Order: sequence, then structure tokens, then C-alpha cells
Amino acid sequence: MELAINTQNEPKQETGYFLSPLWEDIFSKELLEELNSNIFLVACRSGQANQSLLRKFMIQHHYYSQYFTRYLCSLMGGLADQKDFVSLSHNLLEELTGTDAAKISHAELYKKAMAAINAVPKSDAILKSTQQLIDAMFRHCRSDDSLRGLAALCLGAEAIVPLVYGPILDALRSIKASDDALYFFKIHVEEDEDHAIVMRKIIDRMIEENPHRRADVIAVGEEMVRFRMAMLNELYQSNTRVNLNEYNDTII
Repeated sequence: MELAINTQNEPKQETGYFLSPLWEDIFSKELLEELNSNIFLVACRSGQANQSLLRKFMIQHHYYSQYFTRYLCSLMGGLADQKDFVSLSHNLLEELTGTDAAKISHAELYKKAMAAINAVPKSDAILKSTQQLIDAMFRHCRSDDSLRGLAALCLGAEAIVPLVYGPILDALRSIKASDDALYFFKIHVEEDEDHAIVMRKIIDRMIEENPHRRADVIAVGEEMVRFRMAMLNELYQSNTRVNLNEYNDTII
């Protein structure tokens, strides 16, 4: 089956980051505008995200991303079609072994990115919104309904990478972070849509067989995007509170 592409609405380009027309029939314009307007991502794009804020992001994102292969394995274990399992196994292999000659896992690349800006794993307590994002992703990926897991991982993670990681790259460049800090995010911006498209093809085939499930896919995708926005909002606000407390301490 060919992917259903809606090209009636041009993708938003004002932020410098946008999704290809492939996703316009599955994400609402309003949801994408809300994501682009997220206070943390706006700070990243505008050069207002300092190293302290980026460290907080790295630490919270590590709590979530350390389980990525487990999300994927949980999803794969529930797939009925062996061909679908094989298709997603390529993503898993890439996560575990990397894509270049160095053969460094994505988990190790992320640890190198953290070290490059002195972000120590688990040095901040996990935020409530971060735990909610983790729990929601596991809930969908472990579900007996594999379509929900596909929607969560495809729409709630892989497909939105340009809108989330792109601004973070801007922010890291703004603070003149080293290549080690940038590389993890660069390869995901460049490659993750390919992973998302593999999942999207499976989703579209399942929807073709059961058209009423389209609404479920859209709902799960929106739910996961909102959980991610909540995490970004909370870490931004927590950093603002820390900065305010430090300022107050200096004037007492």
C-alpha cells in the first residue's frame, strides 16, 4: 500500500524546522503549532537556552531514552506479522550497534553528548512529567494492541524528531558545544524519519484493514506528543525556579 500523503497544507517553515507532507494527514496543524510554540523549544531556537537548561534537558531525556530499545522490543514482541518484526529489527540493530564504522550504540553516543556539556546522568531527580512519558510509552508498546504501540513510537517519538532535536542542535551550537554534544542529535534528525516511515507503512496497512482504527492512531499520537511537551515545559519551569532562587540568594 502506498502511504497516504495529504499535501493540501504546506508545512510550517517559520521556525526552520518542519515535518514533510507525509505527516500532515496524521498530525493536526494545531498540535504541531503547539509543539513548535513550546517554551523550551522556543528558548532553544532563539539562543536563550543556556548550558544549565540544556543539562536539565539531557538528564530528563536520558531517563526516558535509556529505555528506547525496551520500548522497541516490547512493540516488536506484539507484532503478528513476521515481516513487520524484521522491518523493525533494522531499527533495533542500528540502536544497538550504530550506523557508522565506529559501531557505537546510540546509548553510548548519548552518554558522550551528556559528558560534553557536563550533564551527569540522574544528577537531577526524575520529573513527574518525565515519568508519565515513560509510563505512557511502555503502556502502549506493551499493549496487546500493536497498533497503539506503533502509533506511540512512530508519532510520539520518531516522526517528531526534527521539531524537537532540531532546536536542541541550535541551542548546543549557540553555546559552542563540541561535536560530541551535537552528533547524537544530528544523526537522529538526519535518519529518524526513515524509521518513522517504516512504522507508518505498517500503520497504514493495519488501518486499511480496519479503517475505524485511524482515530485511535491519531489519538495515541497526540497523547504522546502532549506528554513530551509536558516534560519540556516542566524542565523549563524547574530551571527557571532554580535561577530565581539563586538570584534571590545573591540579594539577601
